[in-house]
Amino acid sequence: MTFATGRLEEAPLTRAALATTFDQARALIVPGPFRRAAVVVGDLLGAVAIVLCIPFVILAIGIPIALGARLLLWIGGPL
Repeated sequence: MTFATGRLEEAPLTRAALATTFDQARALIVPGPFRRAAVVVGDLLGAVAIVLCIPFVILAIGIPIALGARLLLWIGGPL
């Protein structure tokens, strides 16, 4: 990096090299009844996704705990 000035205080400030601008997509213009239907369908899909994921989360947390407890019992001898 080179400066055209003799002192650092006189150096011009430049924009960051990685400064990017994000263009936001414009919102869809949908009539009232279709908008409500889209919101309801989106809410239902979100609720179904959450309900279907809960068992997998329980298994992902519970199986390592159960296996660890079984290992400790096996090492201790009561099993």
